[in-house]
Amino acid sequence: MLEFVAFDSFGVKSMCTKIVSEDLRILIDPGIAIETNSFPLPLLDRMTLVRRYERKIKNAVKDCDVIILTHYHYDHHIPEGDLYRGKRLLVKHPTENINKSQKNRARYLLSQVNAEISHADSHEFNFGNTKIRFTEPLWHGVKNTRLGFVIATIIEHEKKMFYTSDLDGPLLGEYVDMIIEEAPDVLIVDGPATYLLGYIMSYKNLEKSIANLKRIVKNVDFELMILDHHLLRDYRYPDLLSDVYKTARNLDKKVISAAEHVGKRPAVLEGYEKFGPTKWKEWKKA
Repeated sequence: MLEFVAFDSFGVKSMCTKIVSEDLRILIDPGIAIETNSFPLPLLDRMTLVRRYERKIKNAVKDCDVIILTHYHYDHHIPEGDLYRGKRLLVKHPTENINKSQKNRARYLLSQVNAEISHADSHEFNFGNTKIRFTEPLWHGVKNTRLGFVIATIIEHEKKMFYTSDLDGPLLGEYVDMIIEEAPDVLIVDGPATYLLGYIMSYKNLEKSIANLKRIVKNVDFELMILDHHLLRDYRYPDLLSDVYKTARNLDKKVISAAEHVGKRPAVLEGYEKFGPTKWKEWKKA
């Protein structure tokens, strides 16, 4: 069973995913943060959503056996040591291939945790018939980014799921090669941070991300691709990534947000339709 606990398409910064097999219950990245002011919901509404989904994430942590932390940004972990008491933690290495900010956050969290902790980078863990594998540390976006590294997660039990964590696109072609080689049945992809276009993200990198996503759609025979997280912070996303969605439709492949998968309208589109534009007034399809 696959459950999307909290995602940006629900109106909060998160990518929290729950997987239940016959062997155990797994929770990936139980973190949450409030959407920025460019998100087309009033501040009170955004705060209310954070409170609602934080409760859901904490309940999911309590219900799960294994907790995975792919990196130490707050939208990927809640920094409360007691929350993880008695759990098995598989975590991004807290001192290797990590930037100063995340190293400090990792030290703060892990010093408080009373749990069995394993460093996950490039390692494999088996729980009965359920296999959890982790990639080597991958750049959080472009090479040499100050944002540091993350680890992607592959879970195999009857079917294979690939969870990118924060690859910001993906932006790097070698990561696309890796995804194609893995040939997962289910993909959970964070998508490009188009809400930062012209600031942290360049238009050239958006072009790369679109090309890379199209290559994944064309070359992986997946049942479902969840394209969410950073991308669903921008109400322009259906137009900016129109070529990706068109490619998927032409190949009869399912590329949708977590909200759409559970029958909901993405919060960023609902907010735009109800409250109107914030940062962007006019735009064209990419």
